[in-house]
Amino acid sequence: MQFESTLFAAMYWKRAPFLRLIVPLLAGITLQLYISCSLFILLPIIAVSISGLLLFRLLPVQLRFAAAGLPGVLLFILVSCCGCLLLYQADIRHQSGFFDSMTKDSSTLLLRIEEPLQEKARSFKTTVSVTAINDHSKWMPAKGHLLVYFTKDSTLPCLAYGDEIIVSKRPELIKNSGNPGSFDYRQYCATQQIYHQLYLRVTDFHKLPGNSGSVLTRFLLQARDYCLSNLKKYIGDGPEAGMAEALLIGYRQDLDKDVVQSYSNTGIVHVIAISGMHLALLYGTLLWMLQWLPRRKWTDVLKAVVILIVLWGFALLTGASASVLRSAVMFSGITIGRFVLGRYSSIYNTLAASAFLLLCYNPYFAIDAGFQLSYLAVLSILLFYQQIYRLWQIKSKWGDMLWQMAALSLAAQLITTPVSLFYFHQFPNYFLVANLLAVPLSTVVIYGEVILLFIASFPLPAKWAGWGLKYLILWMNTSVKWLGELPYALIKDIHCNIYQTVFLYLLIAGMALWLMLKWRPGLWLAFVSVWCCAITHALWVITCYTQSSMIVYNVPAYTAIDFVEGSQVQFAGDDSLWQHPAGQQLLAARTSMRVHPAIPVTFQQYGKYIRFHGKQLVIIDSALPKVVPGKKFYTDYILLTHNPHVDIRQLKAFFDCNTFIFAASNSSRRIQQWKSDCYVLTLRFFSVPDQGAYVINF
Repeated sequence: MQFESTLFAAMYWKRAPFLRLIVPLLAGITLQLYISCSLFILLPIIAVSISGLLLFRLLPVQLRFAAAGLPGVLLFILVSCCGCLLLYQADIRHQSGFFDSMTKDSSTLLLRIEEPLQEKARSFKTTVSVTAINDHSKWMPAKGHLLVYFTKDSTLPCLAYGDEIIVSKRPELIKNSGNPGSFDYRQYCATQQIYHQLYLRVTDFHKLPGNSGSVLTRFLLQARDYCLSNLKKYIGDGPEAGMAEALLIGYRQDLDKDVVQSYSNTGIVHVIAISGMHLALLYGTLLWMLQWLPRRKWTDVLKAVVILIVLWGFALLTGASASVLRSAVMFSGITIGRFVLGRYSSIYNTLAASAFLLLCYNPYFAIDAGFQLSYLAVLSILLFYQQIYRLWQIKSKWGDMLWQMAALSLAAQLITTPVSLFYFHQFPNYFLVANLLAVPLSTVVIYGEVILLFIASFPLPAKWAGWGLKYLILWMNTSVKWLGELPYALIKDIHCNIYQTVFLYLLIAGMALWLMLKWRPGLWLAFVSVWCCAITHALWVITCYTQSSMIVYNVPAYTAIDFVEGSQVQFAGDDSLWQHPAGQQLLAARTSMRVHPAIPVTFQQYGKYIRFHGKQLVIIDSALPKVVPGKKFYTDYILLTHNPHVDIRQLKAFFDCNTFIFAASNSSRRIQQWKSDCYVLTLRFFSVPDQGAYVINF
């Protein structure tokens, strides 16, 4: 056992120095995410660590031998602090020239459009960069990014990447809904360094002549448009064309929602997203196409140049997501080592080195789900694929190939499952069958699409190729949908918090160490992890059974209130909400609270008056009577919804109220007026669209 453990350390740990760097770097980034250390703390610690490493070399030999572990500790602290510093510096709010610190109500912004406009239900959405600010007739350079929504208007000018517009409107902060269990959109935008948004009418901006976009980006957009136009021309405009666009270049705007749901239900949504699989196929194809070149120094360099250009060109064309960048960096390292340096590095070191470089480039990748799943899947395959494959020796060639694919899917699923449960709270039971079906078919489709683009200038063969691809994609989508609709295809509403996720990984680590390295304490680690996971889940269940709350949800244009008592819930508000996508926010909240809407909660409702747990709520969605009652009606809360024509002073004449609640179904102008009145009258209020869902725990 000791020999095997020493051999493992020698083979994997010592041959992979970046593994020893990636751990403290991730620790520092995580620390900065939750504790936000300032420069006044980080810089002195970095200086002390560097000084300690330098002074250690000046110590006598016997002292250095006695304190042999000190350099490792100092290096860990140094790299961790550097991780904190990387995240601090990556936050654009800490950099000079950030537009928000320079913007005033009278300022004018010069914006450059960074991506083509995307059509939404009621607007066009795009991302812009702030290049300058005009204050008192003086232009000053600035930086930062905004989300911009343009209202749909027939007079809206044609806006493309690189166009510049002048706006005299102050951006608003991106807000989170605050609904329990909902997706934190504000945090998601913050990881992309976007903190503000703008809603613009045609009269709110002025388009400048010319275009200041990057030549490379314009070329990539033209290449993307060429791919999209030919795919739509020869495959059509239906769901099959949307799937073809997503498979080849990661364009997801035309994807059918039902198709995406089917792939999600079967656990193979990674097939739709551009991921490491696409880069692996491209890399393998390039190696096959370049194998005819003789083995010479200059030809090896030529191979490396061609492979790097194509790999990074494809990565940029598809949007350079975290998983694609991971594959691009990894294959770049392998290519340079193989064809330029003539050296082969440990695959674990290459994997850790690519993660280290990407985190130095953008430390926010550490909390990107795609980045995490991509690296965990590769690590899981490296650790467990051979172990799983050796469990079953099949003599048949085709049977062995099928088992290799199955072993690969099982290995990839092993380490990614805890993170998937944490983010998506569901588990697809038929993921293995779905992978064995969809991965080979999608591979054929991708190669077929490449051939289609090469022969697009020849209408007849391109037409036949497009016809074949259309029905192949149709068959794949139909098969995946059928799998997703089978009984017990998906386990939903799985609760898995951050603590349970950690315990699940400790369980996997303990079992792996026990089975693979015969390390007996690993079995004890797995045993303790199971109990910790069970206790954590039990505590959550107990908390859910004892909960009692009222939730006014932040759902624009709708009134939505849940009254929760233990595992039961009763809804009050607009029933039409459940017919729209906004209703999914309430379902997510109920899942996080482990409640069921089928069982009614005991509460009293008389028209617009609700009594629950001794508290009274009055809902006002229309004008009040003209006659003022002789005696005020006492209530704990007043909910104003659907823009009632009332003012706060009028309400004070009718009600004696503790707190006013402004629902998200009201206009921002009316809410602002109510807030001003409350400030003047020194009344308590809560604005749901500004502050998120209003949760009252009893």
